Amino acid sequence: MRRHMRSGLRVLLAAGITASVAAGADAAAQTPSNSTVTAEALFEEARSLVAAGKFAEACPKFADSERLGPSVATLLNLANCWEKAGHSATAWATYREAASAANAAGRKDYLATAQRRADGLASKLARLTITVAQPAPGQQVKRDGIPVDSAEWNLGIPVDTGPHTVDASAPGRKSWSITVDVAQDGAQSTVGIPPLEEAPADAAPAPTAPVAPEAASSAATSAPPSEPVTASSGGGTQRVVGAIVAGVGVVGLGVGGIFALGAKSKYNDSLKNCEGPANPDLCSAAGISQRDDARSAGNVATVFVGVGAAALVAGGIIFFTAPRSTSGSSAATLQVIPTLGGVVARGAW
Repeated sequence: MRRHMRSGLRVLLAAGITASVAAGADAAAQTPSNSTVTAEALFEEARSLVAAGKFAEACPKFADSERLGPSVATLLNLANCWEKAGHSATAWATYREAASAANAAGRKDYLATAQRRADGLASKLARLTITVAQPAPGQQVKRDGIPVDSAEWNLGIPVDTGPHTVDASAPGRKSWSITVDVAQDGAQSTVGIPPLEEAPADAAPAPTAPVAPEAASSAATSAPPSEPVTASSGGGTQRVVGAIVAGVGVVGLGVGGIFALGAKSKYNDSLKNCEGPANPDLCSAAGISQRDDARSAGNVATVFVGVGAAALVAGGIIFFTAPRSTSGSSAATLQVIPTLGGVVARGAW
């Protein structure tokens, strides 16, 4: 009976440890990384370039900053940069993307700004219409190397001013291409794709030889089966595992505390960029960014504390329910010492 109870307890503990490890992985995924720092540096550099009127250099940096650290504020700055650089269609599309992101984040102020700027550009956008008179089976159309879905055919799609290349291709047909220049905002251009001519028979690609079923079966079974991994058993091993799990819990609690202090500090810093007690939530862009950082740090702290507490309890249960050795003293002691690099466990049993 005692052996069966221990076996059942070990199954429950294994499930708990698996959940703790998974939660720890999620917490690590939320931990700020170098990409966040790089995104902030790119954002500040792009703002400096905009102030200097170097929009062609600033816009790609805003785009890279948004890719590394998505933010509604970055999208609005990127859209404004494209607009000043003369890329009205790209700016319009980016404002609409910012409006969608602001709506999802519940930022009504950003949403109103993005919608107003997008509406201001809509009436002066240049548009390019692609018509396909007699599409061949499997025909594909591309604009500037990007596939154009058949639902977009015969529709005026907003484009930036400048040259645009339209390509058409289909299996067994000759490819077709043209470059059209959109001279200015508000221009309405149309490209008509003619029926594609049939390609010569000798230009058709050779069919791929099918793989014989025997070869496929052989390839699937050629890899030797992996050998099962056997785990050692015994009270001593279980105590070591318990000490390690408990140590992970101590470290998790410590890291959670550090992030909690960081969240409090970031929130206090944000107050300097807000209007004060009368309007504590009305902040500048710097204050909003600091509030977002404080919220992220608080979320990470909550996860680490929860995982740490669960691991500490699980480790203690694993350690103290291990079978006692028949030789030597039956008393067991455990000392877990956290260090900068991890944890040191000392015990005697």
